[in-house]
Amino acid sequence: MLTIALIGAPNTGKSTLFNKLIGGRRSIVENIPGVTRDRIYAQVNLGRWSSNSKIKDLQIKIIDTGGLFFEADTLFEGVQRQAETALKEADLILFVTDGKVGITSVDRQIAKLLRREEKPIFLLANKLDSPELENLSADFYNLGMGEPLAFSSLGNSFPRSIDNLIDKIYEKSSLKEQITDQALLDEENEENNEPKPAFLYQAENLIKVAILGKPNVGKSSLLNKLVGYERSLVHDVAGTTRDALDTELIFEDKNFLLIDTAGLRRKSKIYDSLERYSVDRSIKALVRADIAVLVIDAQEGVANQEKKLASLIQKRKKCCIIALNKWDLIEKDNDSFKTYQDLIYQELGFVGYAPLIITSAFTGQRIEGILEECIKVNTNYQRRISTGLLNNVLREIASINDPAKSGAKGLKIYYMTQVENKPPTFALFVNDPKHISENYLRFLEKCLRKEFEFAGVPFDWVIKKSAQKSQS
Repeated sequence: MLTIALIGAPNTGKSTLFNKLIGGRRSIVENIPGVTRDRIYAQVNLGRWSSNSKIKDLQIKIIDTGGLFFEADTLFEGVQRQAETALKEADLILFVTDGKVGITSVDRQIAKLLRREEKPIFLLANKLDSPELENLSADFYNLGMGEPLAFSSLGNSFPRSIDNLIDKIYEKSSLKEQITDQALLDEENEENNEPKPAFLYQAENLIKVAILGKPNVGKSSLLNKLVGYERSLVHDVAGTTRDALDTELIFEDKNFLLIDTAGLRRKSKIYDSLERYSVDRSIKALVRADIAVLVIDAQEGVANQEKKLASLIQKRKKCCIIALNKWDLIEKDNDSFKTYQDLIYQELGFVGYAPLIITSAFTGQRIEGILEECIKVNTNYQRRISTGLLNNVLREIASINDPAKSGAKGLKIYYMTQVENKPPTFALFVNDPKHISENYLRFLEKCLRKEFEFAGVPFDWVIKKSAQKSQS
């Protein structure tokens, strides 16, 4: 699959172009330099932008990167490493500049960096939103990167439009050859009945995992340790990660999509629109995921942010694993784990079903244990229990603990069946639903969890009125 990287100085419109190409809002766009910091990936069908039949149904991977800055700052050094990694992965580079501002010293430094790359490079003079501004693009010939294209990420009129950009990209002879090679490969795959190359996003049985937590608990460090390279930028500045980052991974023959998220801050700290976008993306990442890994700093313990996240996880009926990170920094004795476990479950009753893993992103302690636990939880998430087994357990529960003695006076449960999985959803057929209390449902859930393997998985209930007992 062809890969195109967007490279440029901060605030030149790379993320706006990225969002336009993919037809959605994946990168945060704000009129502040340096908003994007990590590499953001998406798959794009270029055919939607071009009438060229040779481009029809052409799937590419596109990478948005943070703005290159070239200052003696460790955070921006990390951003530059992320961008340089994107350069290595790319087959073609879109060098995005601000056509209204003109050539800057940073543009010249980026051009110098790009000249070392033996790859096709396309120079965009962006933000030229009207015909009167097109002549400003001529100044960019001085970068020595070939003919600049007057362009507008926000516009649709020729020649500043996306469709013209795609056609110009196709005219690059090296890209033509790669497209032709890809077409031949697709034809061979079809003849041999082999599947076309695809993102793991399209893989069956994909385990989608969101990594959540407040800032600086080690979410990005855990992600980098899991994948074995610097996928997410790590810095001691709280809030370094702003976008939700998708990373594909295969572990023990299982396909994973790992989503690193911005840390959820206290509400009083959400002081600008950029921060609100980051929080919004964290919540959307949770919606997309099947499993939430809630990361807690072992030194700091549970705070209000963790309680808020646990509540969101439970309300969204998501699977959950609690990762107690920075365990290497804790002074321990034989009772340390039990002490921490009791405290955490006492504070996070919303997700009392979540297994707890102690880990250290710094030392690598039990890092793979997170993925192993995700596999187990994913299996539990899909588990179905037969109606016969459920009702055997239900009869045992009733014989030991009559509903009337558990605060459910007047309640008669006729039978139970599992109506859904992902998450497991159980229907109870009773004489009168108003006799069912939350306490009694929690009691039933506890009994079912004791009998069947549902660690890490939330339950859902459907209460139905029935006049008679099932014959099954």
